[in-house]
Amino acid sequence: MHACDLKRIEDNSVPSTGGGTGAKFQTTVGGNANDFPRDVIAVPDGGFVIVGVTQSFTTDNNNQAYLVKIDSKGKQVWEANFGGAKDELGSRVTPTADGGYVMCGVTRSFGPSQDSYVVKVNSAGTKVWEKYYGAADSTETPFGIVPVGTAGDLLVAYNTVKTSGISQLKLLRLNSNGSRLSDKLIRSGNFSMTNMIKTTDSKIVIIGEEFSNAGTITYVLKLNEDGSFIWENRYPAQATNYTPSYGVAEMSDKSIVVAGSDLGSNDHDFNLLVYNSIGGKVWGLTWGGASADELFGVVKSNDGQIVVMGYTSSFNGTNEFYLSKRKATDGSKIWEKDFVNIANLWGGLAVAADGGYIMVAGQNQANSDILVVKTDTNGDYK
Repeated sequence: MHACDLKRIEDNSVPSTGGGTGAKFQTTVGGNANDFPRDVIAVPDGGFVIVGVTQSFTTDNNNQAYLVKIDSKGKQVWEANFGGAKDELGSRVTPTADGGYVMCGVTRSFGPSQDSYVVKVNSAGTKVWEKYYGAADSTETPFGIVPVGTAGDLLVAYNTVKTSGISQLKLLRLNSNGSRLSDKLIRSGNFSMTNMIKTTDSKIVIIGEEFSNAGTITYVLKLNEDGSFIWENRYPAQATNYTPSYGVAEMSDKSIVVAGSDLGSNDHDFNLLVYNSIGGKVWGLTWGGASADELFGVVKSNDGQIVVMGYTSSFNGTNEFYLSKRKATDGSKIWEKDFVNIANLWGGLAVAADGGYIMVAGQNQANSDILVVKTDTNGDYK
């Protein structure tokens, strides 16, 4: 399906769907140099933790992994940066049972090449431990971390590329102290995976894209916690252009929603795909305007619908936040909003405890801070 149904809604618009509920705010976090987010999560106390990269804490503007906690009203609670003499980047973060958090990302400071980097902090953001994992003949790029089992173990999903050019998908299992328990090869090929979630039935879903001379295709893989295969699917079956995927969520009926983009005749359009619990494609929807539109995140709303976030440049030639609520049955629009100029490097989306939505992205300027926008249940932040 394809639908060009974007409608301009100004920053201060009043939604036609009626008044929403939940706190609303816009703020920034970061230092005096460039800071960019990679993801955001809602945490049990009603606040949020943002993970990303910062150049604000080094004298030579090297990248460091970055964690920031804000409360439910947008006030910064703590921030922390991690790394060595070279470059680090934080990719994903997950809460732990003791009230702390574990972040995964990449480091170039501790080994001869780019390695997987995992840092545990306590509830106040103080580092408990940090570990790096890798090999001299490969580069490692983690893209997901989830708790598994009952003993506090962690599962880190990462791409590794050998010097020979072979790409591999691996699952690294760690205990609660960061010690390696296993490191399992899942598949090899020409691909880059981008995200991972743990489902309500304790399975693992990984998404990304496979490459060919004709372009890319969206790839979806479901596994058991031990890495054993359940199902996989691809869209389209053969590449005709570029169809990357970035966001993934589980719905109430255990279907899997994948969000990304599809390179159409003009530029990238928003793209949504839904697969049932056994891997069959249920529906797909592509929509957008005349310029670039991409989805970075997708969540299940508290009333069981789909909410997506990304950027759009189809209105005034600059990138803005895009937020839309879609029906879970077919992806048709419930509401959509665009607001606040952003950079299109990356972004994140989560459902807040009050049913609203938290979004993060980078500012489109020099010495960029991290933009944080919290909306009510109708997607309004003012």
